[in-house]
Amino acid sequence: MSFVRLHLKPFLQLTGILLLMYSCTRIFFILFNSDELDIPDLSVLLSVLVSGIKFDISGIILSNCLFLLLFLMPLNATGYQGFKTILKYIFLLSNGFFLSLNIIDIIYYPFVHKRLQSDALLFLNGEKGNEIFGLIPDFIVQFWYMWLFAFGLIWILSILYNKITNAAKIDNNYYGNVYRDIGYYVLCLFAALIAIRGGTQMRPLSVINASESGESQNVPAILNSTFSMLMTMDKKALSDVRYFDENVMTDCEKGIHISEKSTLAMNKMNVVIILVESLSKQYMSYFKGTSKTPFLDSLFSKSMVFTNGFANGRESIQGIPAVIASLPALQEEPFIFSSYSTNKINSLASLLKTEGYTSSFFHGASTGTMGFHAFSKLAGFDNYYGLEDYANKEDYDGSWGIWDEQFLQFMANKLSDTQQPFVASVLTLNSHHPFELPAKYKSIFTQKGHPILSSVRYADYALSKFFETIKSQPWFSNTLFVITADHTGPNTDVLKNKLDEYRIPIAFYKPDGTLTGLSEKPANQIDIMPTVLSYLEYGKPYFAQGISLFENDCIPAAINYKMGIYQYTDSLYSYQYNGEKGIGFYNWKVDKFLKINLIHKVSYKKDIAQKNNALKKIIQTFNQTMIHNKMTIK
Repeated sequence: MSFVRLHLKPFLQLTGILLLMYSCTRIFFILFNSDELDIPDLSVLLSVLVSGIKFDISGIILSNCLFLLLFLMPLNATGYQGFKTILKYIFLLSNGFFLSLNIIDIIYYPFVHKRLQSDALLFLNGEKGNEIFGLIPDFIVQFWYMWLFAFGLIWILSILYNKITNAAKIDNNYYGNVYRDIGYYVLCLFAALIAIRGGTQMRPLSVINASESGESQNVPAILNSTFSMLMTMDKKALSDVRYFDENVMTDCEKGIHISEKSTLAMNKMNVVIILVESLSKQYMSYFKGTSKTPFLDSLFSKSMVFTNGFANGRESIQGIPAVIASLPALQEEPFIFSSYSTNKINSLASLLKTEGYTSSFFHGASTGTMGFHAFSKLAGFDNYYGLEDYANKEDYDGSWGIWDEQFLQFMANKLSDTQQPFVASVLTLNSHHPFELPAKYKSIFTQKGHPILSSVRYADYALSKFFETIKSQPWFSNTLFVITADHTGPNTDVLKNKLDEYRIPIAFYKPDGTLTGLSEKPANQIDIMPTVLSYLEYGKPYFAQGISLFENDCIPAAINYKMGIYQYTDSLYSYQYNGEKGIGFYNWKVDKFLKINLIHKVSYKKDIAQKNNALKKIIQTFNQTMIHNKMTIK
């Protein structure tokens, strides 16, 4: 019996079936996340589906390596029933797992705006906290049809596997030429290696290449979760890039901050940073958004507000280091879980500690959640307050931690007992899936539309109660408040601006009314630390990749990184770079949907070169300081 009929033909048939299933999950991904993508017509849809095939083939072969090695062996062992059963379960377990990942990604993508990557596995070992296990029942109930879809695909795959392998009539008798079939076996393995690499080109296929197959907005649809997960398993080290000689780079570009106020007495006011979970700019009624935020609207009317505020990442574990330590999220793994997580860093806590400040970090979830506790220690915080420190567990929200209203009151009391001056930060909880409300407020705050809108209304109320409590405290008038978000949430605006994927509120409030106004300059989360230090007239040198928004000595711009694509957004243009070349250049002021790509327009050549150089300097500084552990100034 020939090698082709006995081994190769059924393997190719099974691969073809998996390709169809991956395309099916991709179609569902596109349908469920259409407002996050840019697929206006059938031709673009077909282009995305075709572009995704090479990533599907690579992911399928890579995830079936063990099965491939055993199934294609030119030995009569494949005819034994026990071995056939082992092969079947290897095939079904592996592909069942990865097909399920692709289906899970359909509903998970709106929360992180990227395909599942290896850092998602940290939920399973507890490094990102254990809340996910409590949320799984909610996901099962809410998205029951997706689990049914997954089981349906696996059931169909099992039936077709039996039919195909039985048709091959594998038995214990072997009639082929063993040397010839060993040659076929080696050729098949070589072909599989080429498929995994995505071709015979010099560099193997990676997530970056998806940006070359279509518009950057559609990269998540072109990729699949299997490929994305497996290809980021070894993304531990940053590239040691040196685009420019450091002698030609300014202090701004090198992240060096040396204040001209070093001889002045520091203004030692308290600092309280409030990060509202998933608070997109598009939710706030202050910005004519989709939810009602009357308290924040009132507070912002008396604050210094940066109307073009941007998050640097898409997850809380990226947002916290960005705000607290001016660390942009420019690598595949969040800093907290990267191989650089033990680097020495500056933070508001560590820098202000030398000036006599006491520091506290508040988060109403359990202590191990998202690695925040470990990061707070690395960042130099004196105190960490979480669920375990809250006495009344009856205020547990059933999913994440203590309800925002009660935990913010707990924070207010703790701050009143803290020696001044102090710096404190809090990340709220409840504007997060499953977007629950306390029973007594459901009739008050529930509104139509996405459930996060109701949660935002509750968060706004909880903050109003917090400020109502602290405004009578003696430390209140001598405090600088920063109000922002850890990242954006699900899109709730049909007429979406593509940059809304990162747009968040950034506001600075001083109770005496001396800090007010509006600014359209681009503002990042990483700008918050240097801005606070500038306002306090902190005089010592320090490292931070952000800039002070209250000064004009550095060029303001927002920087982001997602799935191999860097994005640099200034006051007019948004430039996209995939690590090798520029792939997008948009005038976001007039092209809010980023539809008109100007990257190849000769008339913009100079502007593109300027943005390219500015972004590369940012990447170089980030990589160099991270690799060589130089994120502090001695």
